[in-house]
Amino acid sequence: MDIAVIGAGNRARKYLSCLPDGVRVRCMVEPEELRLHQASDRCGVPPEGRFSSTEEFFAAPCSGVEAAVIAVPDLLHVPIALQCVRKGLHVLLEKPVAPDAAQYELLMREAAAVGVHVGVCLEMRFHPYFKRLRELALGLGPLVSIEHTEHIGPDRMAHTFVRGLWSRKEDSGPIFLSKCSHDADFIFWLTGARSFKVLESRGALTRFCRAGAPDGAAGRCLGCPVDASCRYSAVDLYSRRGAWTSGFDVPEGRTLEDVIDAELRNGRYGRCVYACDNDVNDVQTVTALLDDSIRLTMSLEGTSLQEGRSTVIKGREGTVEAAFGKLSLRGSGGALQLEEDYSHLAGAPLHAGADRELVADFFRAVSEGRGPSASLESAYLGHMFCYEAEN
Repeated sequence: MDIAVIGAGNRARKYLSCLPDGVRVRCMVEPEELRLHQASDRCGVPPEGRFSSTEEFFAAPCSGVEAAVIAVPDLLHVPIALQCVRKGLHVLLEKPVAPDAAQYELLMREAAAVGVHVGVCLEMRFHPYFKRLRELALGLGPLVSIEHTEHIGPDRMAHTFVRGLWSRKEDSGPIFLSKCSHDADFIFWLTGARSFKVLESRGALTRFCRAGAPDGAAGRCLGCPVDASCRYSAVDLYSRRGAWTSGFDVPEGRTLEDVIDAELRNGRYGRCVYACDNDVNDVQTVTALLDDSIRLTMSLEGTSLQEGRSTVIKGREGTVEAAFGKLSLRGSGGALQLEEDYSHLAGAPLHAGADRELVADFFRAVSEGRGPSASLESAYLGHMFCYEAEN
């Protein structure tokens, strides 16, 4: 199967490393020249298949292309996916699908009318830890309540949602949609719920603002007098620990160290987290009722010093507790029945293989003429929940 890849950033590179045998990248679309040619070179895309804009790509006669992987900025997902669908291409689309319900439903209608399939990159469904959590939850009998918290962690929060490209609502949408559309989808996939009612949603920006800055903090981390004691130091994150640098493009003739130094001195990633232009929440809690019977409390915690998820699922026949990769099951009387540890999967490449399974599932499904497991239709309620949480 010949495919196009639209967007050659960090997520696209992950998916490209997961392509199954028989899937060939014929076209690459990316406005940044360095990324375009580096990604195209890795995939063996010929010069005539390299495009610096979607306008060029859609105007070109790319006959034989059957599907597209779309990994562009969030607000461009639907406009580009619609063009692909109208060309008769199947689409594997990064989440969140759309910034609002109207755009989501438009894409769903048009894909159905054309008869193409749209898969959504929701890797929690394919992760061994979360698959096991769902399996245990299904044995609890009728569910009573779920408490679920997404702990973003200090490095991810600072890099992505304070300094980075998902830090402002007008640029990328609200953080609950950006980050927790995964989690909401997981909850609906786990419960099989067909309806929901949001009872309350509260969120705020509490830490990553000027009022949270320690005394003496400078506007940039390089040379800041409190750098050594700051958990959110960009110097520590990128230079000392070398973390979160895979998305930094390194031009020919320069080194990663050169790029990091330039960012620390003048780039967006060298700014103090208390002096950025971010406006997305760093905490949010949503309470809801699923199928008029299951009480759900879902929280986003961006000020936590841990990264991961914690979940407590209560049913009439027992309780499952899951936190940071460890699972336990207790019977209705409270007796411990099992404990399992998946914490060794934390930080494993490609989301512990979930990315690879997701991509394989999509291409296997479309080659067989059916919808993928994480389809646009099956992801609908999870997205609707996130939209409702922001109203």
